[in-house]
Amino acid sequence: MHAEPAVQLLTLRSTLVAVADLDRSVAFYGELGPFGVIVREDGVAVLGDVSAGSAVLLLRETPSLHHIRHGQQSLGLRSMTFNVGSLSELDRIESVLRSREGFTDRRHVGDSATELILGRDPDNLPVGFVCSANETDTIGPDYYRTIISLVYSMDA
Repeated sequence: MHAEPAVQLLTLRSTLVAVADLDRSVAFYGELGPFGVIVREDGVAVLGDVSAGSAVLLLRETPSLHHIRHGQQSLGLRSMTFNVGSLSELDRIESVLRSREGFTDRRHVGDSATELILGRDPDNLPVGFVCSANETDTIGPDYYRTIISLVYSMDA
């Protein structure tokens, strides 16, 4: 008898992001990884991995004369944060963001060994990358209080 793998009841599967330049955004997220191109056609690219548990980014090129992110109170996706598996990978991501002039900040979160990098994608969308040095750490109210304190500054 085969045991069924433990499945989380609800996880984020995909995120749709409107971008000004599809080639530029595919290159950016591809360099950050692990976002390989699964399929690309008609101004849309699907990035990620084909495994069922993979998070997927849907990038849609949005033709416009004015590529402007409207104020903090506008509706829609405001930022994305990704889990990162190791501090060395977090260092690599920081290097990529710095080389693309998209690095904003790096800090410890709360009293834990969790580190957070904040940056911007090519269309100025805030992106975050979180690494917990100890996989058994729980994410409690102190972590989320820190996140709440960043909500408006991330999207400024």
